[in-house]
Amino acid sequence: MTKKHLISEHHVLQLATYAGKIILTSGGEVYRVEDTINKVGEYFNLKIDCFATLTCIIVSGKNLNGEVFSIVERINSRSTNLDKIHQVHGVLNEIEKYSFKTLKEKLESIDKDPSYGFGMNLLASALGGACFVVSFKGGAHDFAAAFISGASVSLFSYIVSGLQLNSFFINLISGSICALISNLFYTAGIIANPSISIISALMLLVPGVSFINSIRDIIAGDLVSGTSRAMEVLMTGGAIAIGAGLIIKLFFNFGGI
Repeated sequence: MTKKHLISEHHVLQLATYAGKIILTSGGEVYRVEDTINKVGEYFNLKIDCFATLTCIIVSGKNLNGEVFSIVERINSRSTNLDKIHQVHGVLNEIEKYSFKTLKEKLESIDKDPSYGFGMNLLASALGGACFVVSFKGGAHDFAAAFISGASVSLFSYIVSGLQLNSFFINLISGSICALISNLFYTAGIIANPSISIISALMLLVPGVSFINSIRDIIAGDLVSGTSRAMEVLMTGGAIAIGAGLIIKLFFNFGGI
């Protein structure tokens, strides 16, 4: 009997689910999550069936004796980290090089790998928003307004990251911040039109990855996750529009625009 056969089925299920959870919480598609879980189970000679949504992973496995085991993993939060998805796939493509213990340690190392620091995120958000000004043919003053808006949104996200606030509220406030700063620049006479800097900064908040993933999930046949992700995209877009629209309306009513 090989060492792979000596690993308990429950431990294999836990490891497979853990690998799938990393993919899902990092922004991966549902079919990719299920493929990851199945690949781990297959390597350890455990037949696995899994069902994943954006908020839950349900996995059941059947060993060679016909005994059935199951596990449910609740997903409380998700983000976008394509590097973690790439690392997990890299490990699973060479899974034969790992024992159960080393594979678990490798996945834990990937999961605990820190994201970019606050300073890097702040700079990237500021430059990201500002560089869209170039695409929209804005000027140097528009660039400055979008730069400050992007940095402010990143700072706000960092401040509220530990408060577990509703994502709709966070996106609404973020949209408001983008519109507020641009309109303040306009009111001060620094920019001639706030539209370019507002749109440029809002591009940071557009859920492009989620939109593409919703389409890919639907095409792959994962209709529940695909439609759920599409609704999430609509809610995010609605929150951004409401937040920015409220500020623009306030400035319009008070003669700021």
